Amino acid sequence: MGTAPLTTIRHSQPDLLLVKDNLAAYFRQEIISGRLAPGEKIVEVRYAKLLKLSQTSVREAINILLAEGFVQKGSGRTAQVTLLSDEDITHSYELRAVLEGYCARVVAQKKIDVSELEQTLSDMRSAVECHNLKAFFERDLQFHLLLAEKTGNSMLVQALKRIIAPLFAFVVMRVLGARTQENQWDRSLEQHRRIIDALKTHDPVFAERLVTQTVSTFLEETWGAPPTIQQSSSER
Repeated sequence: MGTAPLTTIRHSQPDLLLVKDNLAAYFRQEIISGRLAPGEKIVEVRYAKLLKLSQTSVREAINILLAEGFVQKGSGRTAQVTLLSDEDITHSYELRAVLEGYCARVVAQKKIDVSELEQTLSDMRSAVECHNLKAFFERDLQFHLLLAEKTGNSMLVQALKRIIAPLFAFVVMRVLGARTQENQWDRSLEQHRRIIDALKTHDPVFAERLVTQTVSTFLEETWGAPPTIQQSSSER
């Protein structure tokens, strides 16, 4: 999962869109690998001068990472790599359990088609089979946001996205490469399978309860993994 060195990014593509995408990919990998640590600042002016790029290009790359949850930025403040305390993690999962449980209730009650969730689960399984855990996390995030989208409540989608985007990004930073036992990933797939099966029962109470319990399980299993500061050379 290597990325271009900083000194070569400015030569890779002249187009602004590709420049910001390449730069975002570089920052993303630096964050996941631990070379940019949680809480570390990404100063736009510094990287613009270093890469001989416009500050706008750097800002656009940072905005991509903001949307993905890999960085945080207050109003008028310098972006920094997402840093969540143990308390933040617990609170995020508690809110997830409530919101996603409600999503499940609505989807089950309205008997909404879940074929897209089925396809996303299939993509998650393919990612595991290919040992592409980054892709697995991306599809996992997609699964949960899609569940919210199925409710038709845009405010609910935005609220959930604000909670789980940084949460998923921080979890990726912490555990990518740490969970290597296939049965752990198989267990996660099975848990998502049960969510879909619960939705198909069209029993809103059952679906809500199962999803709430499952999100709590995600906290126990995912956050119990040791942090990954640096990936092995074979994964770069």
